[in-house]
Amino acid sequence: MFQGQYFQLVPRDQFAELIFDSQTDGVNTLNRAALEELEQAIAIIAATDISGLIIRSGKALFSAGADVKAFRDLFNESDETVDEYLSWVHGIYNSLEALPIPKVALLNGVAAGGGVELSLLAEYRLGTKDIKLSLPEVKLGIMPGWGGMTRLPRVLGLDTSLEWLTTGKTFRADKALTHHFIDGIIDSEKFDPLEQAEALLKSCIDGDLDWKVRQTEKQSPLTLSQYELEMSLSVAGGMVAKVAGKHYPAPRIMLEVIKEAAGCELDAALAIERRGIIKCIRSGVADALVSFFLSDMAVKAKSKKLAKQAKAYSDSDINEVGVIGAGIMGGGIAYVTADRGMSVVLKDINKAGLALGLSEANKLLAKQVEKRRKTPIEMGNTLNRIVPTLHNAPLASTDLVIEAVVENPVVKAKVLAELEELAPNAIIASNTSTLEISGLAKSLKRPENFCGIHFFNPVHKMPLVEVIKGEKTSDETLAKAVSYVNKLGKTPIVVNDCAGFLVNRCLTPYFHAFNQLMTDGGQLAVIDKVMSKGFGWPMGPALLLDVIGLDTAAHCIDVMAEAFPERMYKPEINLIQTLADRKDFGQKTGQGFYRHSADRRGRIKPSNCPESNELIESMVKPTQEFDAETITMRMMLPMMFEAIRCLDEGVVASAQEADIALVYGTGFPPFRGGIFYYMDQIGAQGLLDLAERYQDLGALYHAPESLIERAKSNRKFYA
Repeated sequence: MFQGQYFQLVPRDQFAELIFDSQTDGVNTLNRAALEELEQAIAIIAATDISGLIIRSGKALFSAGADVKAFRDLFNESDETVDEYLSWVHGIYNSLEALPIPKVALLNGVAAGGGVELSLLAEYRLGTKDIKLSLPEVKLGIMPGWGGMTRLPRVLGLDTSLEWLTTGKTFRADKALTHHFIDGIIDSEKFDPLEQAEALLKSCIDGDLDWKVRQTEKQSPLTLSQYELEMSLSVAGGMVAKVAGKHYPAPRIMLEVIKEAAGCELDAALAIERRGIIKCIRSGVADALVSFFLSDMAVKAKSKKLAKQAKAYSDSDINEVGVIGAGIMGGGIAYVTADRGMSVVLKDINKAGLALGLSEANKLLAKQVEKRRKTPIEMGNTLNRIVPTLHNAPLASTDLVIEAVVENPVVKAKVLAELEELAPNAIIASNTSTLEISGLAKSLKRPENFCGIHFFNPVHKMPLVEVIKGEKTSDETLAKAVSYVNKLGKTPIVVNDCAGFLVNRCLTPYFHAFNQLMTDGGQLAVIDKVMSKGFGWPMGPALLLDVIGLDTAAHCIDVMAEAFPERMYKPEINLIQTLADRKDFGQKTGQGFYRHSADRRGRIKPSNCPESNELIESMVKPTQEFDAETITMRMMLPMMFEAIRCLDEGVVASAQEADIALVYGTGFPPFRGGIFYYMDQIGAQGLLDLAERYQDLGALYHAPESLIERAKSNRKFYA
């Protein structure tokens, strides 16, 4: 009936199948060309004498939704152009929904965004057991704009639809059935999904099911009283304010759209939906989040490509991993490795260390069981893959050995040299956070087999892993290390060797800036509030230092001072070192810049620490009032300038990779798009002007030479 590059129309007795089967990509993307073909197919259906329609995918997943990159191009268009495009899409979707025949959507694999909205055009939806459904647009700073905002509340009810719309969560088959999004779950190993869809259509034809009622309810106002509407939106508004906060406007705009559209027929509601989309776009946050999303996709694609190269060197995969140093960090690495099906040899020099590492893995697994994400049997199987040992012999068969001992170059060099002899066929990696890989490699006979694999704490939560290439690290070693990190489900960023690598090198100037701001009379609570509530970091610098550990931060500052003495020299007044010398390390000792204690639910909470405040006041200038902009720029400029130097020196290959690394590794606020995206918003000349304003504060505030050239040519980091 119709054969296109994206859609096919195939007769099936008295019915027809509308099959989404893109010949240009493997994920069924709803780009403009696909929508044009859908429009043609609908016209053919309308002119054909069929009794019902099955909408399905010809691939292992239903649809990944819209082409995000192409949709982003609309952000630069006028409001009228955006409205015109969305009206065109709404017209296509409306014409499919309005066909005077019953329709069943068969959902398999993954259905996201515009794909979910496509399935809403059918009166009935069936899902296979493996289906995962989501409307993730809120995570991109926008909202479902192809009718989802209008139709979903009319299908699921307002409260349930708000959970789908404002959170962007992924829902599996059982939850989708409970929420009445799908009408049945098909075990495709036992039943033919097409036959099940056909049987459902026959029930509609025979009058057993009133499909027209369902068609009408999607085109009608919500059946809620004003009181019920206000109550639901009020509760949702409180949740949105708490979770999303002021920096993410899309959820709030969603609630406004639903409130305004609740009493409208379909066309009027869709017009309100379009205005809401435009409002999201004009917030600026949408472009930042979409830019971050595209950077994330590019980084993941690059790491997958590199991981594939590992197969070219050897068919054997990394199946057995050795972890040396069974502390909290070692235990975390062992847990995430075993959890992904690999065997782990966890080695330490004493039983207490092994007990600590195993306790960490056990604690993390117990939480998974408590949250019903694992069964006790699965927990046992994962623990059984971790073999604790005080001896070296079990390491001989490992494919990769990760050293996670104390951050001391002499100790590490000795351990690494031993590992090379013990496991001659293994890749050797160090989990060092600051020490140069090329320096550590000097103790090895085969430095080409050595690299850095830097995990962040807590290992199970932090999505970033820096894979560090030393001067003599081979391409094979690098590819296999990236392949291992990919197996963990984490994001590897390959960086070239230098002290602190990328993340800690950029984070250290931020801590220097905090120390200097405090020394000049800044107020701890005010600085933390401006940088968290104002700028958008998950926590302010003082609390972040306490969480990292003031001893760890002080050590990092020492290493970086030795590596970059011209600007990261040790400050005369070093509040971080002073507290660390008192053994006030922060959260792990219960006291640092803040006092840390457990609340009624056992969660560690920070509070004011009079002892630390008194000590700090005795060391710094009298209290000064700094405005929010001054605090923000004094804190951020050193970090931004160091990031530019890392890019200039080739420590990181691209602005995209740096942005992903600093969001995933430090918590840089995603709604700002990443540190280089953020700098593009300020502009090169704007950064130079700020550097001039704060140049008297020292070398950390002096702009890199490359920034001057960028300003002259008006060149952005994101071309």
